Amino acid sequence: MPNDLPTGRLGRTLASGRTVAKVGGKMLTYYAKRPFLSPDQRTQAREKAALESARTLFQGLSLLRGTALKMAQQLSLETDLLPEAACRELAKACHQVPPLNRALVRRVVQAGLGRPPEAVFADFELEAFAAASLGQVHRAVGGDGKPLAVKLQYPGIAKSIESDLSLLRSMFGPLIEREQLRTTLDEIAARLREEVDYLQEADNLRYFAQHLQLEAVRIPQVQADLTAPAVLTTTLMPGRPLDEWLHGHPGQAAIDRIAGQLNSMMIKSIYELGVIHADPNPGNFIIAGDLTIGLVDFGCIKRLPPDFVEQYRLMVAAVAHQEDDTHFQRMVDLGMVPPDLDQATLQRIEAVSSELSDWFGSLFADPIFDFRAHPDFISQGKAVLRRYHDLYRHLKVIPDFIFLDRTRYGLLRLFE
Repeated sequence: MPNDLPTGRLGRTLASGRTVAKVGGKMLTYYAKRPFLSPDQRTQAREKAALESARTLFQGLSLLRGTALKMAQQLSLETDLLPEAACRELAKACHQVPPLNRALVRRVVQAGLGRPPEAVFADFELEAFAAASLGQVHRAVGGDGKPLAVKLQYPGIAKSIESDLSLLRSMFGPLIEREQLRTTLDEIAARLREEVDYLQEADNLRYFAQHLQLEAVRIPQVQADLTAPAVLTTTLMPGRPLDEWLHGHPGQAAIDRIAGQLNSMMIKSIYELGVIHADPNPGNFIIAGDLTIGLVDFGCIKRLPPDFVEQYRLMVAAVAHQEDDTHFQRMVDLGMVPPDLDQATLQRIEAVSSELSDWFGSLFADPIFDFRAHPDFISQGKAVLRRYHDLYRHLKVIPDFIFLDRTRYGLLRLFE
């Protein structure tokens, strides 16, 4: 990593403190002008302030990288929390990750496995073929000639989670309601603590290999003797990442087959296992020549309590049958709608609940949903979510929804 990356708590605090001051100043300027603006001017001014704040946040987070950047990336997926302009800016976090240099790669392998790469593997590529905010993946060959994928964690990542969590609460404070921010960041941090433990990820891999049991889905095999808390070695999945595969124009029949398999995987994970692979990045779906899917990167999974899964099933059933009143009642049953709201606010929430129900319910109107015939489906959903965002401060965030919603929404984006 570059030498200017602030790794100490003081350096990271100073870097974030400057960002907080700038973001707070931009939002204070907006609130000072707000009483003197018309409703249309207020909307435009708020969007401008949010965009400028998001750009400032992105610049600050680019300095911090690591877990701070990862958590911000996760927040950008919560489209009902942040203004759309902020989401667009923070989504850039996915593409701004510097790779480890070769000397540091060797040191990470040495520290994790007790020997340098050339003493452990028959062959090891020092250049990573995939990288993210927490680590990067290298191709290798085992002593038995088996193609392997070796995931290396960036040094110091695990130690920075708690301090970065506190920093992000300050950095995002001007943009998000305090209670919603606390609940959402706590849930993201919980998944992140699991994600930086590669021994836990190895257990996740074994669980899905044993229980998912779908003929069209392949799970890598963990190489236990070549795995440590910051080094995870698995078999290499043959094929191409989903986005790269799509660029090869595979034909509609093949595309439909892959989409169906992804949907089947999600349905089984939710309703049978109560455990979902919660990172629907196209790079995590490796499409082979026989149209099977290699599922990779099991750091971020979400376990769902059985009672929540049943309530969620009932909610989706209400949506599928266009029962808007029942859908709203399920929101109440789950504790999303506080009992002490005034009637006017309650009616506004119920109206947006009906819009959400109608939007998502359109997926179930026919046996097959053709995204080409509904090119505005995602944009319509975003518009509803923005109206939902305006009421968010009145609602209680249910942690189990955070990664479930982002996973289902992520798959819908892929299908589109």
